[in-house]
Amino acid sequence: MEGQQKRTIDEAEPSLLEGVKALIVDIEGTTTPIGFVKETLFPYAEENVESFLTKRYDDEETQQDIKALQELAAKDKADGVEGVVEIPKEGSKEDIIKAVVDNVKWQMDEDRKTTALKQLQGHIWREGYKTGQIKAELFEDVGPALQQIVEEGVNVYVYSSGSVEAQKLLFGNTEEGDLLELFTDFFDTTIGNKKDSGSYKKIVEKIGVSPEEILFLTDTPEEATAASKAGLRSALVARDGNEELTEEPEDDEGEDEDDA
Repeated sequence: MEGQQKRTIDEAEPSLLEGVKALIVDIEGTTTPIGFVKETLFPYAEENVESFLTKRYDDEETQQDIKALQELAAKDKADGVEGVVEIPKEGSKEDIIKAVVDNVKWQMDEDRKTTALKQLQGHIWREGYKTGQIKAELFEDVGPALQQIVEEGVNVYVYSSGSVEAQKLLFGNTEEGDLLELFTDFFDTTIGNKKDSGSYKKIVEKIGVSPEEILFLTDTPEEATAASKAGLRSALVARDGNEELTEEPEDDEGEDEDDA
């Protein structure tokens, strides 16, 4: 793949960073082990969704989360999505909670990455981080490498399919401490699909530097290709536990991979 290289985070300098003013990093499989997301975050959200909704049901934020899921379920039904679990807009608290729980579990079983689902998951994870039940795991090279990159004057950004709030919770509650000060800004799928080159063009506009001065690090070839199509530099990050990287990814602008 032209313009793409395979590195670990600590190998992403100095040559790869020459002329770079902004670094964008993916999370799952890039800064964070895939196992942390799949074996810690996702099970925590699924196991605690019912108790969270019961406890926080009357909160305005939770009501907004429920509304977003109701609207998504209605759209899915209208679009003929197979197996969709509907959520009634009227009914008892218990009935609505049960429907939301069933919908969330269905979406997770289907490996969906909808904004409505990610938003609720992020709020559930916030409780886990707050109580100390969750501590984010990073690859050991991430903290030191990002610190050095920032000290060299490069602004660091995150682009993940997980909500911006979930991203901030993760980097603010790592086993190494709070790393939020290392990041300039965060982007999620509200800006677009990670396999769509148009999403990266929007990020370039937000960052305000030339695309050739931006480096995107990811473990997903289709994302690297999309970034390259938008004019960014991109590099594939090789990590233990990730799928084996291929030289020529499929030209796929479909649904995003999992991410916190």
